[in-house]
Amino acid sequence: MTKFSETIQLAPGIYVQASPQNFRLHRLLPWDNAPGPETLAELGETTVTRQLMAGAFYAGLPPRWSDVEITEQLVPSLLRHIYGLATSYPTTHATPPTMRRAAERLMAAGKQAAATHCLQVAEEESGHDTLALLDLEALGLPAQDFVARLQLKTSLALVELFAGYADSEQPIAVLGYAYALERAALFVTEASINAIEQLIPIGINATRCLRVHSSVGSDAGHVAESIAFIATLPPQDRATIVRAVYQTICLQNTSASDYPGDEAMQSLLDEFGWAS
Repeated sequence: MTKFSETIQLAPGIYVQASPQNFRLHRLLPWDNAPGPETLAELGETTVTRQLMAGAFYAGLPPRWSDVEITEQLVPSLLRHIYGLATSYPTTHATPPTMRRAAERLMAAGKQAAATHCLQVAEEESGHDTLALLDLEALGLPAQDFVARLQLKTSLALVELFAGYADSEQPIAVLGYAYALERAALFVTEASINAIEQLIPIGINATRCLRVHSSVGSDAGHVAESIAFIATLPPQDRATIVRAVYQTICLQNTSASDYPGDEAMQSLLDEFGWAS
């Protein structure tokens, strides 16, 4: 029987427990008892922190997808790729300045190591917003105008959440947000990128942004580095970050319902004179 060494309440009635090998989620009914008191070791362990973060991530995913939703997510679609590039711009654009803002506040609070880490993230992510714009332009679209024209509700809500973390009493929560988005990017594989590239006219490079934010890009290394650093933080900071992971993924996973549908996307692209 697995002995879980750390337990965190993510939200009312939702708990994650972690051991070095795995995690367990608890979604309690009103009459259920909590799995135990919240416990976090004074000295974090990378293996346990990895499981705790993963548990918070999966707790934020929809508990059940319909067959239609699964199919829509798996079938390669150039229209959905274009939409995905547009949604990537606001979040990638916000990352460097928001991380620098968080770093300032962490430094002022005497948390130099966390501030330095945030500045490193800001540096690593600088310029990534231009990748989405370059890919849209490569596809023959006026990138800035096109992004501004779309109603990117979830992307803008994520940016607002991110800024709220940076300006909160616990700005270290930005690390949970960053982990959540980079961990989600690992679902993008070499095979899925290749499938999109098959739909793009030969000679056009329009998957730069997708490749960087994928399991074959820099995000895989960033996730591992993030976990290793978070494990060194005090218990209260680790708990704040884990809850931010859950909150971010809960919000991000409303994005699938934002897609206006192929017909509406094609109509919008027609307005811009786009020819596939």
